[in-house]
Amino acid sequence: MNKQLVKKVRQIDRLLEENYGQRIQTQSKDPLTELIVTVLSQNTNDRNRDRAFESLKRSFPTWQRMAEASPAKLASAIRIGGLGRIKANRILNMLRDIYKAHGSYDLDFLKSWSDAKIRDYLLAIEGVGPKTAACVLAFALRRDVMPVDTHVHRVSRRLGILPEDHSADKAHDYFLGFKGAVNLYQLHLNLIEHGRKVCHARNPECGACQLRRHCRYYRQLKNSGAQAA
Repeated sequence: MNKQLVKKVRQIDRLLEENYGQRIQTQSKDPLTELIVTVLSQNTNDRNRDRAFESLKRSFPTWQRMAEASPAKLASAIRIGGLGRIKANRILNMLRDIYKAHGSYDLDFLKSWSDAKIRDYLLAIEGVGPKTAACVLAFALRRDVMPVDTHVHRVSRRLGILPEDHSADKAHDYFLGFKGAVNLYQLHLNLIEHGRKVCHARNPECGACQLRRHCRYYRQLKNSGAQAA
């Protein structure tokens, strides 16, 4: 990775930490729970994701009961999160595939595997993409990876720390180049916070942004003569 780019990412990480705080990586969920929660998070906000998961666990207290449920009943339980039928089928397929392969509804065996082996295993599960795999690695297994959601993708491209032609999927591998230089877990969470509070998809508040002197988007805005919000 280019040394100047690594230096820039470190500076951005420090500024984000000053604004949004230090993030300590803890294991909050087991790998299977994180996998299901991440599926529920697709195309919805955190509040509805959490409400959908709470409803799901109330309706089906064990993984076995969940796996034995009909798609319609599962979809009804997670309706608040949107895309109920699609997510229900994904969850059922995941649970059944995991049980078929391992004889239990448990992914704790992943804890002893390498990052690459875990990622390959998860990506082989139908319905799991790079972001879902990265979320399991980061939040359930405390691995130094960067889940790339819409906020991370947008903000990092505007800042110029991610090439503009990189898709969110491609960005997951790209950010591994910064391992050891910054805490990717912290950078992930603080980029999301910055995207929500300042660097909005529409009408970003560039004038109030503490990162603007490092930002390619802001520099282009100034050169074009456009007014920053």
